[in-house]
Amino acid sequence: MHIDELDTPALWADLDVVERNISRMGEYCKEHNLALRPHIKTHKIPELAWRQIGSGAVGIACAKVTEAAVMAAAGLDDILLAYPLWGEHKWRNLLALTERAKVSVATDSARHAHATAVALGEDRKKISYLVEIDAGGRRTGLALDDSLSGHVARIAESGVPVRGIMLYPGHVRQVEDMDISELNAQIGQAKSAFEKAGVTVEIISGGSTPTAFYSHRIGGLTEIRPGTYIFNDLNYHSLGACTLADCALRVRCRVVSTSVADTAILDGGSKTFSDAAGLAGPGFGMIEQYPDALCEKMNEEHGYVRTGGCEQRPATGELVDVIPNHVCTTVNMHRVLYLARGGEVEEILPIAAAGKIH
Repeated sequence: MHIDELDTPALWADLDVVERNISRMGEYCKEHNLALRPHIKTHKIPELAWRQIGSGAVGIACAKVTEAAVMAAAGLDDILLAYPLWGEHKWRNLLALTERAKVSVATDSARHAHATAVALGEDRKKISYLVEIDAGGRRTGLALDDSLSGHVARIAESGVPVRGIMLYPGHVRQVEDMDISELNAQIGQAKSAFEKAGVTVEIISGGSTPTAFYSHRIGGLTEIRPGTYIFNDLNYHSLGACTLADCALRVRCRVVSTSVADTAILDGGSKTFSDAAGLAGPGFGMIEQYPDALCEKMNEEHGYVRTGGCEQRPATGELVDVIPNHVCTTVNMHRVLYLARGGEVEEILPIAAAGKIH
């Protein structure tokens, strides 16, 4: 089947580019003796996680325990839950997950660490903790100040083994301007605090797709957790983290109306795309065939494309491919991914963890 035969809107990816992206990251980590633990929130597909393992990844990272359960059911057995899980439902699912996989969990407070340990009871040693520090993103993570060693010591008192440090430099956007010295200093400060708390640092887990290929310059990192690199997107292209040729994923849509002046309407709206006005600028993405057009706004089933600035304009009935601003949230809105090579669909993969938000 050719991609022109797909019903629209259809989520598809260029298999050559996907394979190249997977291979490039795997080779980089091998070269620099870094453990690769890709975050599967981007693709949510066990078959793709296995390809990342095949390229050298030691395990995977997930955000939610239901997401991890899908991966464990497919045989993936080394999982970091890079998120502070709270609540009886999640702790019950976490315990079930430990029957299928080696599980580590991010924590950033003694309260969370002890509550999770109490919920797991005698099974608390079936998991381990990575203590998250705030590397500057101001989202989650313990502050790098004089209180850190005390927090780490109290987390260790939970009875769950503490294996090391987790950080996410997600605030680092412009790759060319990245201040490696600041990250190095933060890691050094964190290691000193762990030492003072009497906790051995076995793992320092960091990294994101924009910073991934700079990871060897960050002293002490033992593993990285990039996710978006498998597909890349317009946001990361705007940051200089990839080229357009590295962007594997598209949403194929059909132009269903051009009756309104300077406007084309696509059959993909807010239930198909996500993240307007992203880092790449205004709009919901870029139409590959008409890069000067503006994917300006979305209703539920209508994608508004302003075509006044185009030399040539899309015609009613025409098929177009949109590179989304943000692939992770776009993928989560779909149920099937088509993998194509040279325009021919080679594989149809269920997005098995789509909608797994608990």
